[in-house]
Amino acid sequence: MENDAALFLSKIELYAIMTQKVTELGFNVYAQNYRIDACKLAMQVCLRPQIRILNFAELHFCGMLYRGEKSTSIGLNARRSAGGRNFDCMHELIHYWYHKQASFYCIADADNNVEWQANEGAAQFLMPYQNFIPNYCYLHDKLYARMQPPAAHKMLISTLAKNYMVGEMSVQIRIKSLSVEIGHYIDGTPIDDIKIVPPNSVSQKQA
Repeated sequence: MENDAALFLSKIELYAIMTQKVTELGFNVYAQNYRIDACKLAMQVCLRPQIRILNFAELHFCGMLYRGEKSTSIGLNARRSAGGRNFDCMHELIHYWYHKQASFYCIADADNNVEWQANEGAAQFLMPYQNFIPNYCYLHDKLYARMQPPAAHKMLISTLAKNYMVGEMSVQIRIKSLSVEIGHYIDGTPIDDIKIVPPNSVSQKQA
């Protein structure tokens, strides 16, 4: 993913790369209690890392990355939730691993292939579909069986956000992004036989 052709990866190609990276780092996408602390991971894999929580003026400014020859700096927005910052840190790690630029300034409404890769890559890294879809379906059925739909939906989103250490908006976007795949799983397709479908748009920032 370090050449011009890599900027035009399909969703399925990107997911395969993310799954391989997760495995290389010693994580198991099928683990029952799968969760990734992106800041902790960054401290382990980046060159002389420094991570700072900064008081950015705007909520939509999500984070920044500077990759120097001797150190790495990541800045995260204090205005965003802890889960949102975990997603943003993973977003910056995708840039760190796979994109050549020395610095990135990431905003919520960025709309280009590099930012799409960082967003979708972070989503797959933190909420791999192989883990997220079965968990979503299990919790959905469990909660909707004993609660009214509005309360069940609210609890479903908050529980998944807590479990995966991301913001609630990240969970809602993930559900929408994987809606077709979730449907196939509900219809009985084994998770490893699920076919990944292309995204509907180039970029969706996950707060």
